[in-house]
Amino acid sequence: MGEGRMQAVMGRLAALSPASMHVVFAVLLALAAIFGRNTNLEASGLALVWPAAGIHFLWGLWASRARRDFVVALAAALPILAVVNIVTGLSPTLGLAVAVGSVVQTSVAVYFFRRLVPALRVQTVGDYLLLGVVALGACSVGALFIVTGSAINGSAEPFSAFIPWLVRHAVSLAALGSLGIVIASGIVARANGEHRPPLTVARRAEYALLALVSVILYVATFGAVAALPIAYTTIPAHMWAGLRLRAGWAMLHGLVSGAFLLFFTLAGLGPFQELGANVAAYVAQSFMFIAFSLSAVLALSMDERRRLIDSLYRANEEAKAAADLRDLVIGKMNDGVLVAGPDRRLIFQNETSERWLGEGTARPGEVWRRDYEVVTPGGEPLAEADNPLTLALQGEVTERMDVDLRHLSGEVIHLSVDAIPLPGERGAVVVMHNVTGERLYQRDLGRFASVVAHDLLTPLTVFDGWLELLEDPDLPVAERQASIERLQQASLRMRTLIRNLLAYSLAKEERLTASRIDVARIVEGIIDLRTALPGTQLPAVRFEVCAPHPVYADERLFLQLMENLVGNAMKYGKTDGTGEVAVTTSVEESTGRTLVRVRDNGIGIPAKDLERVFEEFHRSENGLGQATGTGLGLAICRRIVESHGGSITVRNVAEGGAEFTVSLPGAPNQLPEGVALVDAEEFPRVPAP
Repeated sequence: MGEGRMQAVMGRLAALSPASMHVVFAVLLALAAIFGRNTNLEASGLALVWPAAGIHFLWGLWASRARRDFVVALAAALPILAVVNIVTGLSPTLGLAVAVGSVVQTSVAVYFFRRLVPALRVQTVGDYLLLGVVALGACSVGALFIVTGSAINGSAEPFSAFIPWLVRHAVSLAALGSLGIVIASGIVARANGEHRPPLTVARRAEYALLALVSVILYVATFGAVAALPIAYTTIPAHMWAGLRLRAGWAMLHGLVSGAFLLFFTLAGLGPFQELGANVAAYVAQSFMFIAFSLSAVLALSMDERRRLIDSLYRANEEAKAAADLRDLVIGKMNDGVLVAGPDRRLIFQNETSERWLGEGTARPGEVWRRDYEVVTPGGEPLAEADNPLTLALQGEVTERMDVDLRHLSGEVIHLSVDAIPLPGERGAVVVMHNVTGERLYQRDLGRFASVVAHDLLTPLTVFDGWLELLEDPDLPVAERQASIERLQQASLRMRTLIRNLLAYSLAKEERLTASRIDVARIVEGIIDLRTALPGTQLPAVRFEVCAPHPVYADERLFLQLMENLVGNAMKYGKTDGTGEVAVTTSVEESTGRTLVRVRDNGIGIPAKDLERVFEEFHRSENGLGQATGTGLGLAICRRIVESHGGSITVRNVAEGGAEFTVSLPGAPNQLPEGVALVDAEEFPRVPAP
């Protein structure tokens, strides 16, 4: 039968109803009993083999899942066994004794097997041995009934039936029971979706050769006319089957081989033909059970070995997957992680740690070395004894130690370090958090706080002073007017500061409504307003505006953007009256976007600050003494530009000063998704504050 047909049969068996299963088991039990009664070899008339014991055990084991089914299995077996034995030649007393003894035997076997092997599977050698022990115990109890029946029937030696019963029934129960349980487990496994890979051509050829060799050995050994003591020559075939076949197939091989042995022995052939009838029966059954058990034990051992290897492979794969996941997570962490052994040799470090500490620091297995200096936040060199790694290797835990790494290249990295020792003095783990940005942010925030405090308190102080002066009724008109102008200037400074704070917070979150904007018109309006403000005290500046290319943007935010850029160019330009501010536009060839450039000839920006001028609260050192500010102007510009899908850059020009370049949509289709476009004529003009 092919493997596909076998699976189909198993599937149909698994789908049978309980009533159908009872019928199947009843038929199998009757056939097994009839077969056993036709294997008489002894003068007693008792059977040489009794497969009905194994069939009834399997029936009872299956039915034990429900009390009702179990009672049906026991009650139905009693008349079947009694009738078969009586019809085939046993006296009514012995026939009834065999039936009752078999029912009690099955009950005992099922009860103890369920408790000793709760999984109800024969998967290991231990399970098989437990089934053998259960078979011996249960069959010993059943044998007492045949002894009693023999005594009632008038036998002179009723106990002479004990050993034959025990041998026949125990062999059948253990052999057929284990095979049936293995087959049932396979049916359940396939019903649950478990599938084994198909056999290869080489494996099929090997199994066919095993079957051929087994037939040849059994025919030559047990079919011989001469009683040669060569039964052991069949043992290699059982070893082969046990080592190469799955448990179920190995047991089936042993059972079929036992059928050959039975056939030839009943025919008076083979090495057991010259033994007495009783002795031949015991020897044949013993040899059959030993050969069967050899195959079964070897196959179960190999199956257990395969399961163990599979579980080890799965555990190894799971461990490898977990390790890969761990390495991936740790490797991609924003924090630096390194592990060092007790000898300070590097075991592992992630990409972040290697980037911060330097590629030449160490490779796994190498002793730690440095191309940097470790200092405290105050600039003092950190003693080796206070190094977090050193402390961890000595068993001390370090939490949030702030240190600075000064590389030979001049780069400084500010770190917050945690270090813990590994269990068993196997080294230490160091975790580093880069707080460089936080340090700079705190510095800029402190500077911003001082600026805000100064810029708010100073106008308020001016207010208090000049308001007190204005209370004087004798104050001349000229001085009164001058005081009012100073109060206006102080008010302007406060409003500008508050407006910048609000603009920064709203620049990114505000809903945009874009329109076509004339850049020159906006810039000229800003220039007119700034030069016309009274009391601005700005130096004379020459403006050049050449902006023929339009942009598509939110007019309110674009006005804020250009006010900040033009205002910066004026504040940080030359103070001797030769200051120049140029605003020009062009079209970027590759994208078609409009580039707006604002250039001045002032103090420029230090090279180290070119990348940071757009950060919140950041102010360049060279501009602190020339003009006041909050450090938010250019950050607002960046937010506005990015909200339009554009970019902003800055560079120092060779003649002196700085040039800011803003890239903005030059056509409606370049606007980012979600930005509405309205007609410029309908868009309200927003006057400069």
